[in-house]
Amino acid sequence: MKRNLIVYKVEYALKSDPYNLNGRFIKTKRIVMAPYEVPQKTGYWLNHNNVEKKFFKQMEGKENCTYSGDKYRVTRVRKAR
Repeated sequence: MKRNLIVYKVEYALKSDPYNLNGRFIKTKRIVMAPYEVPQKTGYWLNHNNVEKKFFKQMEGKENCTYSGDKYRVTRVRKAR
């Protein structure tokens, strides 16, 4: 069985950090998604929403949480190269 995993690069910052001071506070984390978690036919924003949900689950332990994390602010989601 062949599993092609999709790796996304999530850029985030702490909510307590000052907002966007020349990118000094931006941190990155790689999120590995299975193809069934981000079907490529459903659209760009829905896929990134699923990546953000997995990010918050890993970092804060919260289920189905997007844009309302207590500690982190997601600034960018991209496919890793």
